[in-house]
Parts: sequence; C-alpha cells; structure tokens
Amino acid sequence: MRRVVVCLFILCLASLLSCKGNDYKVNIENITLNLEFINLDSILYASKGQTAIARKNELLRKDADLLNYTVGYCYHISSSSDTAYMNGLSLFYKDQYIQRLEKVIANKFPPKERKEQEISDAFKRLKFHFPKNKFPKRIAYINSLFSASVNCSDNFVAIGLDRYLGKDEKVIKELPSNEFYQWIKEGMDKQYLSRDVVLSWLMAHYIDETSENYSSEMIRWGKLLFITHACLPDLLDPVILRYSKKDYDWAITSEGSFWKYLVEQELLFNTMEETKQNLLHEGPFSAGLPQESPDRMGQFLGYQMVKKYMEKEGITLDELVKVPYNTILQSYKPN
Repeated sequence: MRRVVVCLFILCLASLLSCKGNDYKVNIENITLNLEFINLDSILYASKGQTAIARKNELLRKDADLLNYTVGYCYHISSSSDTAYMNGLSLFYKDQYIQRLEKVIANKFPPKERKEQEISDAFKRLKFHFPKNKFPKRIAYINSLFSASVNCSDNFVAIGLDRYLGKDEKVIKELPSNEFYQWIKEGMDKQYLSRDVVLSWLMAHYIDETSENYSSEMIRWGKLLFITHACLPDLLDPVILRYSKKDYDWAITSEGSFWKYLVEQELLFNTMEETKQNLLHEGPFSAGLPQESPDRMGQFLGYQMVKKYMEKEGITLDELVKVPYNTILQSYKPN
C-alpha cells in the first residue's frame, strides 16, 4: 500500500513540475476552426479567358481584398474592366521570368511543404487561449513577386511563397542587391513561414502599436513573440526571433550588456522614432551596437523580459496582453 502511495506521489509531483514548466502544448483536439487553405497563385495561373473572369467575380464576392492585394498591389494589374484584367493576367504569366519563378515555387513548395497542419494547429492554440478573438478564415498561398512575406486583412492571410525560397536559390541570388540586401536574402527561409504567419496576424489584430516610448514598444514585441511561441511550441527560440544560431548566441551572451547600454544611454523612455528604428526594426545589425550584433536586439530583450515575467507570474496569455509595460519592465532583472 505504501508503495502505491509513493508511486502516486511521484506521478503527482511529475505532473506539477510539468505544469510549472508549461511549454503551451495545449490539447487542441476539440478546438474547431474553419480555416480554408487555397493556392491563389495556382488558381490565377490556370485561369484563361472567360474562366478568368468567372474566377475573378467569385473571388471578389468571397474576398475582394485578397484579389486586389495579389493582382493589384503585387502584380500591378488593373481589374477595373474584364478586358484589362484578362490581358494583364495573360501577359503576367507569359513573362519568361515569371514562368521560371513559378516553376521554382512549385518545386520548392509542393502541398506537403506548405505547413498547412502547423499553421492550422497554431491558430487552434491561439483560439484555445483567446476564444473570443478574431481568426483568419482563409490562408492564401501566392507569388507576391517579392512584395511581401505575409499580408493580413480582416479575413485572410496571404503568404508570398517566393519570399521563402532560400538564399541559395538562383532566382533569389539574382535579385538586385541595391533593393534586396544580403541580410534580406538570408531571411528568405521557409523555416520562418509559420512564425511569420502567426506573428503577422497578432500584430494586425491582437496587440496594437504603442505610442508611449521605446520600452513600451520593446515589451509589445516581447508579448507578440511570446504568444507566437505559445502557438508554435515546437519551434526553437532562434526561429521565433528570426535569428541564426550565431546571432542568437550573441544576443544571449550580450543580454546584460545591452540592458546596461539602454540604461546608460537613457533610451528606455526615449520617444524618438530613430531609437525604435535602430533597435526594433530589421537591418544588417542593431544600430548603436557592434556590427557583429544581430538586428532587432530590442525585440530580443522584450521577449526575454516577457519570458521571465511569465515564468514568475504564470498568468494566462489573455492576461499577459493586458499587463502594463511598466509592470514587466520593473520586474525584469538582467542576467
């Protein structure tokens, strides 16, 4: 009998430890989410003549924003008249470069490589944590012609598969270096695809940009990245941060010195847009820091702050969104 009690105690202790180290792998078996995946690029490519017009009208009824974004913004094709639309689409897909790009996308992203299950599960986890919030109805795979990796509207997420082909693909190497710097090309990796989808949706619909100061924006990014990781718990921190292992190791090692830099330079409550640009936005490195530093060190530190706060407080993700940035800032103790 005593042995049974001891075994039960060990099982309970293991359960408690597991809960304490919650990695957000929640049970989503009973979460329903009506999420449609479409390959819009394939639909447009296969549309000819009157079929193209019928598809256009159907898409306009279903989601005009998606069609206008893809055809109008990415392809610069007018849909003001059926004739202009048909001619524009025909010329676009007859272009030799577009045909070559289409083949590379098709080879790199057959159906099994489009991460549909991973994306669907991520949004189910999001619904688990935020059951009353907004979720996409449609995930559309497109050829954005390198316009954007991910674009969100009220109902859809458009994924530019061309932006995830990998830096070693010939079509990526050929991109003009005065527009697509090497650090941009190095980020065109499909390991970041699901991460970008979830993060973009959160940015568009969950946590608004702040206007107080640098710290408020840094911690907003920390919340966004933390929730993204909760939705994609199998991804490692470097992927969530869009860092190489080398950059991630540099950031981890430099966390304390970066905090000291922010304090000494009186940047924590700085309201200048330049500070946000230098430390929160993409670039070859974080301006003001050594050139071997990764970019977006402010995002990294915001993420570390939120992680440490959540480890200590153990609140829900919904509660995290509402925590004032000052509360998280004041609880932070650098390594």
